Amino acid sequence: MPRPLRVAIVGAGPAGIYAADALLKSEAATEPGVSIDIFERMPAPFGLIRYGVAPDHPRIKGIITALHQVLDKPQVRLFGNVDYGTDVHLDDLRAFYDAVIFSTGAMADRELKIPGVELEGSLGAADFASWYDGHPDVPRTWDLSAEKVAVLGVGNVALDIARILAK
Repeated sequence: MPRPLRVAIVGAGPAGIYAADALLKSEAATEPGVSIDIFERMPAPFGLIRYGVAPDHPRIKGIITALHQVLDKPQVRLFGNVDYGTDVHLDDLRAFYDAVIFSTGAMADRELKIPGVELEGSLGAADFASWYDGHPDVPRTWDLSAEKVAVLGVGNVALDIARILAK
């Protein structure tokens, strides 16, 4: 009897979980099936949805419900607190899996090349968003004593930060 296709996914954010969902719905999922192990550096899944979306966006955070449905499938296992490059390496994964998918996100802001960005009090959006979303790698304290703040950008994250700071 042939064994299921074994796939490792590194990263349990939306991209990694959507990749698992696509595999479960693909031809690979027909007999003998597919077995998926998802490895996540954080203790909990959902990446950007959990740690990058403002907490007062319940509709966006609601995407987690759909992602849970994928993680609840018996063919999918989630391993949290596993750091790729420290706890597990590509050679380890290749030894036990037929395929490896990398779906890791950005760990930090891109460098802005503008004068003054290096000054004290100049902070990136990723750090601030991680703070207000309770990311475990970010300290629980944030200096909110500034009376004037400039937020660069007009994207979703910049608008969320401006709105949260205004509160």
